[in-house]
Amino acid sequence: MNMQRQGVSQATARPPGGGSAPAVGPARSDRLTDFKYRWPARYRASWAALVFLTVTVVFIAPRTLSSASLGLVTALAGVLAIAALGQTLIIMLGAIDLSVSAIMSLSAGMVVHYGGPGANAPVVIMAALAVSVVLSLLNGVLITVFGLNALIVTLATFGIISGGIKLWTGVSLSLTGQAPESLTNVAQKTLFGVNACFLFALVAAVLLAAALGKTRFGRRVAAVGVNRRAARALGIRVTFVELSTFALAGLLYGIAAVLLAGYIGTPDVAAGAPYQMATITVAGIAGVLFTGGPASVAGVVSAALFLQLLDQALAIIGLSAGERAVIQGLALVIAVAAITLGQYGVSGISRSLKLVVRRAG
Repeated sequence: MNMQRQGVSQATARPPGGGSAPAVGPARSDRLTDFKYRWPARYRASWAALVFLTVTVVFIAPRTLSSASLGLVTALAGVLAIAALGQTLIIMLGAIDLSVSAIMSLSAGMVVHYGGPGANAPVVIMAALAVSVVLSLLNGVLITVFGLNALIVTLATFGIISGGIKLWTGVSLSLTGQAPESLTNVAQKTLFGVNACFLFALVAAVLLAAALGKTRFGRRVAAVGVNRRAARALGIRVTFVELSTFALAGLLYGIAAVLLAGYIGTPDVAAGAPYQMATITVAGIAGVLFTGGPASVAGVVSAALFLQLLDQALAIIGLSAGERAVIQGLALVIAVAAITLGQYGVSGISRSLKLVVRRAG
């Protein structure tokens, strides 16, 4: 009887036609599952979009990939990526920051206003960064400690700061309106055609990815965003994590504003205006969940590069600013739809179709 069972088990183990059973299939399946777990579909969307856009640009608008154009694209993409990383941190907590543009405008304005000839540029830059941290931390206190709605608080902060800038500076930020020369020399440098702002963005992204993935604090940010009650039950100091995250986001806003002022050279009182919606758009394309939780730092960088490259290609083609804004909005909708379909999966779609057919029948 035991011999018969052994024979049956050996027979079922052999594939049709004899030979030994292949061991490659399960291993390959495990590797594929691990890959999908570590790099889910919502994180791959921005990279796929960037590759597709690059190939398309080669045939439709090749001038977009010229050295001068790439210098501009990488500079603005670097600034956008750093600001979007700050926005991503807030979204990981389940909130949205609408005051990004005002905080960036104020920080850039401080650099220009107080960084004139004879000023100590490093001290001015540190002061601008400190103000960004304080303002973002103030948002965090109102939202976390007092439980106010994030959209209302950050929108009010945007209005107060924007109005305060106009009262403070009037029309011009300073007599010359120029950022410190030492800052412009750094922000306008290029290395192999890549602007220094993008290199700063890569450094910031690597440091932030390491902090979120390798440190206890970083893992707690995602845990708090997923479920505050569960995080508190696990002994996590939720308020401290949230306030620290808001402060870190403010630091990133300040760095982006300082680099923007240095690259432009003569920023105005509304220098940060494009970044209110652009940072949210980048987060959406990068697959960041607006309900809170973990996010891909690399995806944010690729999404920022995609959005800026798209804008540059459309400008070279000859589209107006309004037309480019419409297309960027469509890109966000398409990316979010692709991410949703990717998460839902083919099996989920087939089940839904069968359910619809069953109900119709």
